Amino acid sequence: MALSRGVVGPAGTARPSTGADFTAAWHAALDDLELEVERAEALLRALHSAEGVPDPVPPGGWTPPALGPLPASLKERAEVLLDRQLAVTGRLGTAMTASRRHQDVVGRLVDHQPRPMYVDARF
Repeated sequence: MALSRGVVGPAGTARPSTGADFTAAWHAALDDLELEVERAEALLRALHSAEGVPDPVPPGGWTPPALGPLPASLKERAEVLLDRQLAVTGRLGTAMTASRRHQDVVGRLVDHQPRPMYVDARF
């Protein structure tokens, strides 16, 4: 895909102006977004499995492309992806709230008072 033949977007990135290149660029952008959603879904699955939490992914996130309007042929895919993203967002919010509650309970159970220590000096 030769993006250099397109129009320059607001971020200085080249974007295709028409046809197959434009649609291909949108496919690539949706692929990137889908990867981010899959990472979040994997994290949530790991939180509820015996395997534990995977190594954190460096922050970066998805940056919306400066491509112009979504082609009509990709509307259904984008809507399905949006539904997945909204579901993951809700589940992440619930998981964060539960984690905070667990930390509060543990914080109340742990005795923060210093305990006397005795050392037997005979040894």
